[in-house]
Amino acid sequence: MRVPLHLPPALTSLGDFAFIDVETTGARPLEDRVTEIAIIRFHANGEQTRWQSLINPGIPIPTEIQALTGITNAMVRDAPDFFAVRDDVRRMLEGAVFVAHNARFDYGFIKNEFRRQQEAFTADVLCTVRLSRRLYPNATGHGLDAIITRHHLDGFDRHRAMGDTEATAAFVQDAADELSACTVAAAVRALLRTPSLPANLPADALQDIPDSPGVYLFYGINDMPIYIGKAKHLRERIRAHFSSDHMTPNDVRLSQEMRRIEWIPTAGEFGALLLEGQLIKERMPLHNVALRRREKQGFFTLVGGSDAPRLEWLPAAAMDTANGDLFGPFGDRSSAKKWLMYAAREHRLCDHQLGFSRPRTVGEPCFARQVGRCHGVCEGVESGTRYSERLLAALEPMRFPVWPYEADVVLEERDVANDRTDLLAFDRWCAMSGGVRLPFDGDVFRLLRRTIGKAGHTIRPLGPVHPIFASAAVVFSMHG
Repeated sequence: MRVPLHLPPALTSLGDFAFIDVETTGARPLEDRVTEIAIIRFHANGEQTRWQSLINPGIPIPTEIQALTGITNAMVRDAPDFFAVRDDVRRMLEGAVFVAHNARFDYGFIKNEFRRQQEAFTADVLCTVRLSRRLYPNATGHGLDAIITRHHLDGFDRHRAMGDTEATAAFVQDAADELSACTVAAAVRALLRTPSLPANLPADALQDIPDSPGVYLFYGINDMPIYIGKAKHLRERIRAHFSSDHMTPNDVRLSQEMRRIEWIPTAGEFGALLLEGQLIKERMPLHNVALRRREKQGFFTLVGGSDAPRLEWLPAAAMDTANGDLFGPFGDRSSAKKWLMYAAREHRLCDHQLGFSRPRTVGEPCFARQVGRCHGVCEGVESGTRYSERLLAALEPMRFPVWPYEADVVLEERDVANDRTDLLAFDRWCAMSGGVRLPFDGDVFRLLRRTIGKAGHTIRPLGPVHPIFASAAVVFSMHG
């Protein structure tokens, strides 16, 4: 006989928890629909509320999904659609932690069902896959079937909404019995990053933050931005600033100075990165020290021909003036010099040729030569041509790549879960805005280089037949 489900007081002291599972017509929140919902809400006062219903999805259920869940088209034909049950669903979920196994799947479907009714839905989300990994890091699997086997749970109707909801709650209950309720509660707090709200913010300041990529702005006493940041998940990132388990000294200062929060959703990490840089350059927030350092970025370039060439520092802002190959980018001259010193030692390069020292007389050996770490180009033992070959070999890992397109391109970035698409224009590894190439940014370059050719991103030429892309890219509405 199965033990009745309950959550220990150490956990419910954190608030209400709504365990939920949805069955669907497929795995795509935008195209597929919900066929069944089950919710068990554990209240902070110890009470428990249950709700479940089949849902008419309005579209056929694929044969393979019917076989998996046992939910047929005939079963949902006379069931209510989501519009009819939306108030019940909201009542069961509102004000509680949204708990599910592989929670982004269930959360994405619920959000999109509400969106189809022109209603917003947000919640704090706890994924029990992540909780399992945190509590049992050495376990071989964290899927629901693996957890049921590992914890000797049985009697649940798998692949039906209430059965999977009960199994998920039973796992949390069993983990609390096995590891202690306090251990599980501590893990939940860490995963939720429960925030300690800054004293000068209203109580509902964090309530409506979307679970999407974007940029956030913290405002101080004069209603001027004091910090601007980007996030893959705005809700999670903003809350992390005020989580007692994660606060940095800078977060503490921000918390004391903050009076207001603003956020701007984007379709992905690229859009957030570009908008962050654009807004920081425009607003110059006090605490964005790291991004200001990007102005010191630059490259090495070779000067002096092929016979023992020398390296010259070139600021990123002047990269278009380079006559030859570029090597980098580096964050600043100091980091570039540090990298070059390691490369010089590994490849036995000449201190004089690299500019680390200057000969007092013609043919004077450099210090590296004196200690056996230079092949002697400084005193004529090694030819300039041979030294040039070895120098190029040492620099090769940092060679700046050629722009792989004939002209400007536009990258389409999509956020499927939130049904948003942004068009981002680029030219020669730099972002564009309004048809104008923005200053080089090493973060943009690295992200763009990783993204080119990656599945899920569409890149196409930006030509005269698509002039709207140039003005649409990068520029995001503050009211979007």
